[in-house]
Amino acid sequence: MSLSLLQNIYLFKTLSEKELSAVSTLGEVQHYNVGSTIFVKGEPAKALYVIRYGSVRIQQSATNGDNLTVSVLSAGSHFGEMAFVDGEPRSATAEAAETTELVAIPYEKLADFLRVNSSVAVKVYRELAAFLSGRLRVTTSDLNFAREKNLSHF
Repeated sequence: MSLSLLQNIYLFKTLSEKELSAVSTLGEVQHYNVGSTIFVKGEPAKALYVIRYGSVRIQQSATNGDNLTVSVLSAGSHFGEMAFVDGEPRSATAEAAETTELVAIPYEKLADFLRVNSSVAVKVYRELAAFLSGRLRVTTSDLNFAREKNLSHF
């Protein structure tokens, strides 16, 4: 896996070239044809993914059973990192929107690497905390806006 591909992932953006190089050895290249399922909502999560080329459709199931596309991710994007932290099953389904090549970084390999390399672990978890804090701020702002909007109707 190219180091620039890894460095564009928020988890790894503060790692040195040597650290990025070590993380890059953990990845396993996987190929998917258009429409192929990468993982299904509810499955145990085992890896995070980086898109080398192609695109991936992230989908949720609607109450009527239809699949709704939540996002389409392209080359250089990543997905599947949140379950690394919380161990929860997949929260959505991912499928190849076109012929796609992914680099899968197995959680087990990443966890073992971070256990042995505590200075890298501190950097990775700090970036994760910053990312989650940003998401929480946006969510809080959105909830406040919705609450104010809702109250203005009464």
